Amino acid sequence: MAAELLQRDDLSVYVVAGVPKSFKKKLQKFVDQESKSDGDVMLLDEEMTDWVLARVRGEKRRSHEQTPASSALWRAYRALSAARYHLQDQPVEEKIRDIRNQIEELWRETSPIHQEEEEEEEEEKVS
Repeated sequence: MAAELLQRDDLSVYVVAGVPKSFKKKLQKFVDQESKSDGDVMLLDEEMTDWVLARVRGEKRRSHEQTPASSALWRAYRALSAARYHLQDQPVEEKIRDIRNQIEELWRETSPIHQEEEEEEEEEKVS
């Protein structure tokens, strides 16, 4: 469900602070009432929450958390996202989305952030 939610053209992101996790159920009911079609709510995991907050604060990743390749791939992803936005409802938009998804996968493979996560997961499996 998360992948379909993130590929929607009517996606909006809100940052809500000071509410318990149970707030999600109340918010989902409200979205269900207000949405014209099938609205949904997603609670981000800790890593994505930290990333969103860093972006809101205008913080950049530290140099050890990026490589020239991962930086270039991230710029390509952002450029394709912008192109997709400007070419909405045109046949080429689907191709751009596919390329953007491939670039995101390559970025995840080359990003030091994700390599550290994979190493931690492997260590946990061994323990």
